[in-house]
Amino acid sequence: MADVLPSSKHTDLVDAIREVLRQSEEPLTVLRIRERLRGRFRALPMRKLRDVLERQVAANVLVICPKYRSSQDCYWDRPIREHAKVVLRGALADGPMSWADLRKKFPKYLRHLAESVLNEELAKGGIHRHTLTSARRGPRYALQPADVRSYAGVELKDVLSRLQGRGFARSDVREALMYFLQEEEWADHTPKAEIGVFS
Repeated sequence: MADVLPSSKHTDLVDAIREVLRQSEEPLTVLRIRERLRGRFRALPMRKLRDVLERQVAANVLVICPKYRSSQDCYWDRPIREHAKVVLRGALADGPMSWADLRKKFPKYLRHLAESVLNEELAKGGIHRHTLTSARRGPRYALQPADVRSYAGVELKDVLSRLQGRGFARSDVREALMYFLQEEEWADHTPKAEIGVFS
């Protein structure tokens, strides 16, 4: 637990720091921590705040993270692996990504954890692997399961384009595709005994 310091004022500061870091989704610099502290603690000199943070790191209460977005060290109340999970989920917030693109989103000091964190999240179902869209790029990863409609839409456009390229009218191609979809639907509902009689 928290390193108990000589005065209750320091203990209150430690509690305030831990609350700030508990609410943060990523490690914070000393400046960012001070900005988020409540009341009188915001006036604390940076050097004193840094000393308290370093004592908490020495007591294994906080974790110091290497620099990545600024020239300052960052502090957090969770292991660095948890930070890698936050980066992973943040990178996928805008949609599916290939592994090559996803890996680039990790700061250099987290890249050694990137693949194992991805595999762990895949195993837990927190991240989903989407099927191949390109053999060269491999699968993509996303926060949500793949929607078959997006894949079907691409395939449908390809079929329409290919058949129109062979001289068929778009309306005729669509009508033919609807016919085959209805045939397939009926085939799925035809009892097996009936299939044997007419085959």
